[in-house]
Amino acid sequence: MAVAFSVLAISLLLYYTKADLSQAFSAVNFLYLAAALVLIVLNWVLEAGRLCTIIDAIGDQLPFAKALQIALVGSFFANITPFDSGREPLQVYLLAKHGVSAGKSTAVILVKTIMSTIARLALALGIPTWLLLTKSAWSLPPLLNTALNIGIVLYVLITTALIFFMFRPQKLTSLLRLILGWRWLTRFWSRQKLDQAADGILREVLTFHDSVQMLTGTKKRNLLLIAFYSLLLWVMTLSVPALLLWGLGVNSPLLQILAVSLIFYLAAAYAPTPGSAGVSEAGFAAIFFASNLIPYPLLGVFVLLWRFLTYYISLMVGGVVSFFTFTGKKR
Repeated sequence: MAVAFSVLAISLLLYYTKADLSQAFSAVNFLYLAAALVLIVLNWVLEAGRLCTIIDAIGDQLPFAKALQIALVGSFFANITPFDSGREPLQVYLLAKHGVSAGKSTAVILVKTIMSTIARLALALGIPTWLLLTKSAWSLPPLLNTALNIGIVLYVLITTALIFFMFRPQKLTSLLRLILGWRWLTRFWSRQKLDQAADGILREVLTFHDSVQMLTGTKKRNLLLIAFYSLLLWVMTLSVPALLLWGLGVNSPLLQILAVSLIFYLAAAYAPTPGSAGVSEAGFAAIFFASNLIPYPLLGVFVLLWRFLTYYISLMVGGVVSFFTFTGKKR
């Protein structure tokens, strides 16, 4: 379904922009495309390195090859589920399967998510500020400026909530106990099973809290490294559209490309379709064209190249890794 939405959106873009693919690809500088592909692969590698660093910070070990496998499987399930919702649960499951406790696994993935969100928020605040300070051209339409401001507010609220539950997990425990205490639940489960479930959740939340405390209290060097990885991952993601534009011969300003790409990713996180398919292609095309960063005739080819590198390659590689992960024989 996700692929169908994506193919339909790209096909419509190519049709309405009357793109001549043979002519467009003959004019592409493939060195820029190769550089963009290298960034995609490095993104997988850094994601695995970040997982290893977080797990090391809480006192466990994870082989790099296993971390890379978990990163790719998470990427695949993010690409086929609405709101990228499949990534974190699958990564928690695979970490637990590898021997990391459920509480620690949840802590690892939550810390990864929070650091990624903070890095994205820092860029959302930093790039526009830098553009203003350097008096660079800032030609975003009012609607996109509004979208940027809304995205920043949402990310501040989400980040605050995540950090709150990370350091005050007992609040989450109280909420769960309240929910499990509802009388109508006894129609489906016995009170003994509900109490056992509550005790199990409490144990995992305490393990989670201890893991977070260990991470933030005793491994500050690792925490800085995790923050650096998170920031670098986002910079590389935002740089892919710039390389593709330059490869098509469009010399748009780097900082403005980064800013527009960031606005897109702030909004795309809330797309309800699997892997944001269809919505991403249309939104990506609209925001870059509205920002005067690419000529209309090249718009369809630009979106095709971007989606192939950032979505289809990850979908194919992640799909193969997922297949062998869940169907391979245990040794």
